[in-house]
Amino acid sequence: MFEIQKRPKAQVKKEILEFLDRTCGLPELNPGRYCCGINHRNCLVLATSNKDLPRATPLEFFHEALTIYIFGEPGGKIANIKRNQNVSAAIYEQPLDHSKPQKSLQLFGTAELISMRNNPRLLKAKSKKWNLYGALHTLMKPAIKGKKISAQEKKAMADQIMNAINLIKITPYHIILREYHKDFTMPKYEWKK
Repeated sequence: MFEIQKRPKAQVKKEILEFLDRTCGLPELNPGRYCCGINHRNCLVLATSNKDLPRATPLEFFHEALTIYIFGEPGGKIANIKRNQNVSAAIYEQPLDHSKPQKSLQLFGTAELISMRNNPRLLKAKSKKWNLYGALHTLMKPAIKGKKISAQEKKAMADQIMNAINLIKITPYHIILREYHKDFTMPKYEWKK
């Protein structure tokens, strides 16, 4: 129904990067009372599969160029990636507003799991860059409220969480950029590695 339109690859890449910059999570360096330390904007829906059983998970995401990064706790998505590194993801501006032009991305790529076991330096660097440490301390507050816990015990709890977390790195090989216009046209553009 909606065919891929022609546009120079460099222009499509530029528009994809602008979209990612506008929609990805950002560190919140001065969090208020009701902020965990991450400025949540739009989510990404990550699709993984194993033995023909698909799984779609809404997640916070970050990016560097076209590479997508997601922090993920243990669960089905991590188990699926360990068995099948081929993933797909969708990101769209929310809420959809027909009164203005909006975009969405459909991404196909290869996922890699980064953990404290296989690359602690990279996991720590990205956690610091995107303020995961600050978010963890905020999210731990309800669990330790009213308990006398030493700084050493708090650090041990945070370390336990960090040891369980994986950083999912998605290297795309194909991205479809879709535009939704006020006149209800929806052109699509491709970027391929």
